[in-house]
Amino acid sequence: MEKPIQVSYHWTADEMLLLNSIHMRYSTQGRKLLRSFRRSGIIFICMGVVSLFTVAITPQKWRACAFGLAFVLAGAALRFGVPLLMRRSVLKNYAKKPDRGLLVTYELSEERLACKSDVASTDLAWRAVQKVLRTADGFLAYLTDVQMHWLPVRGFQNEADTERFAQLAKAKVKDYRDER
Repeated sequence: MEKPIQVSYHWTADEMLLLNSIHMRYSTQGRKLLRSFRRSGIIFICMGVVSLFTVAITPQKWRACAFGLAFVLAGAALRFGVPLLMRRSVLKNYAKKPDRGLLVTYELSEERLACKSDVASTDLAWRAVQKVLRTADGFLAYLTDVQMHWLPVRGFQNEADTERFAQLAKAKVKDYRDER
């Protein structure tokens, strides 16, 4: 039996923001949500621009101008404000976490994934992991569509351990994706 792979990192606000952005980029639900906000914002901006163009042909110029500006502002809020609100929400949730700033240590072996910090510990069999997503920044081991474990590349002791974990995850999990 080989020596277990050790992954250690401090759970910081930047780490949580990175995890959230990767999850939103690659999860089905996250992509749908972000896409809908982007599209809605663009549609509202276009409707606002059309309303502003009608100022020249309508007798109630102030009303067309007000509607046009309102649509443009609503579109800009949807398109650019939602990411800022999501960031704020992640930081607010991080501030409530009991394990913020603590050292998180994973021990990964052929049989299990074990996670320990000063406030909690988890011991999982590989069959509990539905999907593993590899990105340039690390690995997301999904237990459900929204519950995951984050294994950052910088937390591995060396590149060989990172590759060893990638091979182990490929062998143990049916849904393994490499998105580097």
